[in-house]
Amino acid sequence: MEGTLVKAKGIRRCAYGSALWRVLIIPTATVIAVPALATPAQAVPTRTVSGNAILRIMDYESVGENEVCPRNIPLDFRDIKLGSHRHVGFSAGRCGGEIRVEIHFTLEHDQVGFIRVTNGLVKFFEGATTSTLDLDGWNTFPNILLLPGVEDFRNIHVQNTAEKQPNDKADVKLTLRNS
Repeated sequence: MEGTLVKAKGIRRCAYGSALWRVLIIPTATVIAVPALATPAQAVPTRTVSGNAILRIMDYESVGENEVCPRNIPLDFRDIKLGSHRHVGFSAGRCGGEIRVEIHFTLEHDQVGFIRVTNGLVKFFEGATTSTLDLDGWNTFPNILLLPGVEDFRNIHVQNTAEKQPNDKADVKLTLRNS
């Protein structure tokens, strides 16, 4: 019976039930074959995450005054595709010629419109220069779920724990917006 057609309410299908093609018989004896699963191509949905990182970095000095360095860094991450994971890491601020603060996290576009901020980490480096690789402190921050049009923030404190110098420190306010 392979190749024979079965009629059901004006639509004929192959006997083995193929749903890929259907044949429509029009009373004027014209036969039209139409793909059953034809859909228009759709663009992959994307989101933009913007916001800022506000830092207050302090470099402890044993002689003289401590140096305080405020920073405000605008953030803008565009075209985050549905199903993607974008790893973000940047030097957020330097202070006193010897301190560098880095912010790291991952943006995940898991569902249409929802952005998850995961793997949040702030690193504190102190050495002879701001390009040092001497990691003296770090702190993680909790995940953030950003619904469309929503803004959220995290306050993160990090300090020099390796050399037991709590006055070498940074306070970070990370604000992110899903738009």
